[in-house]
Amino acid sequence: MCEQRVAALKTKITDQFARCAIDGALHALSDRENPLRLNFFSTAMRILFEDMMDTSAPEDQVVKAPWFRVERPDGKASRWQRVVFAIQGGLADAFVKDELKVDLPPLRNQLLDAVNELSKHVHGRENTIIRDPSAQHDVIERTVGAMEAFVDSLRACRNAVLQPIAETLDRTAVDALLSEALLAVDKIATHHSVDEIYVDEVTVAAIGVETITYLVTGSVEVTLQWGSNSDLRRGDGAEAGQSFPFECEFRLPLDDPWDLDSAELTYVVDTSKWHDMMAPEE
Repeated sequence: MCEQRVAALKTKITDQFARCAIDGALHALSDRENPLRLNFFSTAMRILFEDMMDTSAPEDQVVKAPWFRVERPDGKASRWQRVVFAIQGGLADAFVKDELKVDLPPLRNQLLDAVNELSKHVHGRENTIIRDPSAQHDVIERTVGAMEAFVDSLRACRNAVLQPIAETLDRTAVDALLSEALLAVDKIATHHSVDEIYVDEVTVAAIGVETITYLVTGSVEVTLQWGSNSDLRRGDGAEAGQSFPFECEFRLPLDDPWDLDSAELTYVVDTSKWHDMMAPEE
């Protein structure tokens, strides 16, 4: 059962190093004859937690959040403040609770107690080693439950902030690609036309101190044309259909994360597959 829950946790995380840490935790759990099984599991899960803090809540960003208040004598962010930033970035607490319906306080003791217990088992001593399988199971269940709640809160916040404008982001990305010259594609052929645009996924890529970044990914179907229309009619030109992946990034201020009129929009069409295909064989 524990292994299944840890494996399920992996499906909710995209960061490759974090997924590697979860693989390490699964390997530790499978070694039931190892007297340090819980210690190795704890080490892997502590690495997972710290990686999520490093990637989602850099300390120099947390202390800049509008809601940050000094709680430690050294002025650094507390562990809980870093957890909060990982989930909501610089979004105001009231907005997260009232508008997004995400309530973080119930997570606090559960997660922090679990992390403290992980630390105890990472730094194992003779009198702290737990060998009894039933006692190991209890610690593992608490740890996995806390990490599930943390990851689910992070996902819930992003899903909630995305939901009201997901369809609008989808349409805006398509409109932008239809109206803009695709410079990367222009470098391949004399002319091109956009035939179809497919959106695969719309996500919240990041919630920072002052901005939120939405990401739309998909593919664009184009017709490439070499030569003029007259060249084509004479048989001196050529056409070819091709599909390229794209990313559209929307960056909005946190004080109005749903106002697309104020978004900074950038997009990238990846034509590397075409260049690789056209490269001469060595």
